[in-house]
Amino acid sequence: MELGQNVIKGLKVGAILRLVAQIFTWLNTLILIRLLTPDDYGLMAMTMAFIGIFALMGDFGIGKAIIQAEELTTDRLRQACTINIVSCLVFFSFFFSIAPVIASFFDEPRVTILVRAVACQHLIMIFHTLPYAMASRRMLFKEREKVQFYTALMTSLVTIAMAASGCGVWSLILGHLFMRLALTIGYNVIAPCWVRPALSFRGFAKMAGFSGIATVNDVLRYFVNVFGNISIGRLLSKADLGVFSVARNLANLPSDKIGELLNHLGLSSFAKLQNERNVAGQYLHKSVQLASLVLFPMYLGMCAISPELITLVLSDKWAAAIVPFQILCLTSPFRMLSEMMATGITAIGEPKKNSHTLLLTILTLPIFFVGIQYGVEGACWAWLSINLISFAVHLKLMLPAFELKSSSFLSALLPSFCSAMIMLGGLLLLRDHLTGQIHEAAQLFLMILAGVLLFSATQLLLFRRQLFTTLKYLRH
Repeated sequence: MELGQNVIKGLKVGAILRLVAQIFTWLNTLILIRLLTPDDYGLMAMTMAFIGIFALMGDFGIGKAIIQAEELTTDRLRQACTINIVSCLVFFSFFFSIAPVIASFFDEPRVTILVRAVACQHLIMIFHTLPYAMASRRMLFKEREKVQFYTALMTSLVTIAMAASGCGVWSLILGHLFMRLALTIGYNVIAPCWVRPALSFRGFAKMAGFSGIATVNDVLRYFVNVFGNISIGRLLSKADLGVFSVARNLANLPSDKIGELLNHLGLSSFAKLQNERNVAGQYLHKSVQLASLVLFPMYLGMCAISPELITLVLSDKWAAAIVPFQILCLTSPFRMLSEMMATGITAIGEPKKNSHTLLLTILTLPIFFVGIQYGVEGACWAWLSINLISFAVHLKLMLPAFELKSSSFLSALLPSFCSAMIMLGGLLLLRDHLTGQIHEAAQLFLMILAGVLLFSATQLLLFRRQLFTTLKYLRH
């Protein structure tokens, strides 16, 4: 139980710090979208489409292997250090060389220099992997979130300053590299890990096997997530890709930040429970119940207010992103819940189940080609379908490892989902009544207020017992 209390305490502290960082990140993103154009975001999406996959492979899963290992010796750390250095240098050289090929794929010459610039992140990762892994292994949640907070603040200021000075897409590229560098410095301060590289790899097989599977899983998951960008960039226009990319970034931003916290916390915490599957299952059940209380009302509420939110905050030049954003808001909760299950299954030492799930999800990706025939909105509907199928596959393949039943898992989500759906219906009716009667800013404020009241009232009237049970988890 002491571990469980540590997990919840770490989640509380981390969530508070992450919430503050989230405010800066949101403001930064909204200001950047106003300053930049769909073409700028299209170029960034093209640049990251392929290189982002290999950024996940930069350490060949060594970081996760260090976190998950039951016992970690100095020899294992030295071996991990060697693998990390070699792999980062190889990937930097590889991407610097093939940048013109990527530019040719998208028929956009400017992508060459952008890819080569982003490839420098692999040089930074040489000094990032081991300190990051040790901070997670030691469960330094508070210290790690402080690093995230200061990094988010500094990156926001640097990126906005460059965008305001007319740097265009370079503000995104250099901001990304600055963020990587700031995180690396921060992790080296809180959890320095300087060891000499090893030349012998005797006894490294178990860790290498886990890191290899974890790397494959990261690449498969990234490929699933980036498939839409690659397809739209190839089959539609750069501006269409920019609209899709911005809509998706906005829709994913809250869940990505929450996901970073839960994944960092979950990997190190569930790893401690890998020999107690039923206990790990209990904590997974509680985690998704707490997460659903945030994810469903937040995203369905964003779906409801998106016309006012985008036109007021981002300006009319992003009006084409309204409907894609609404559809993608429906997708994000299920994507986030799937990733929580995937993190848990990897941490308890069964990454192969994650591989099977991702391979089955990849088989559904041709649905995207059907949707893209109807433009960006059709692509978004296809993306929603793919994520719902993937969520069902995650339930089927992963829950038995936690000694959980799908019916029990879904019952934990039902109260929040139903309350959020009632809220969504009420807000759509309210918009019909208010449109044209009051100023858009006042309408946005009233809809947010009404959404909070509707969700809270539904929870208290229909799901009071489940609500109080869920809130009690925060005290343990």
